[in-house]
Amino acid sequence: MPRMTKAKSKFFFPRTPLLVQLERRCAFPDCGLKNQISLTKAEAIGYRGFNCSQCERWNEGQLSRLEMPDSWCADNDAPAN
Repeated sequence: MPRMTKAKSKFFFPRTPLLVQLERRCAFPDCGLKNQISLTKAEAIGYRGFNCSQCERWNEGQLSRLEMPDSWCADNDAPAN
């Protein structure tokens, strides 16, 4: 009886970060709470600030390139098609 052989499948799952975690202090002097913020790549691209989890006031902010994973920055440097 002939033996059936399975075709070998190769899957490639690139290891890229799914989240970036930030620590930001509330800018208001009467609060100053440390806020832990987790952002996906899409959220990080559009990040403009956060609501403080204690006083619930808006804090303006931006991400620097140093706060994003290198692989995310490389994607942003790619020319648009």
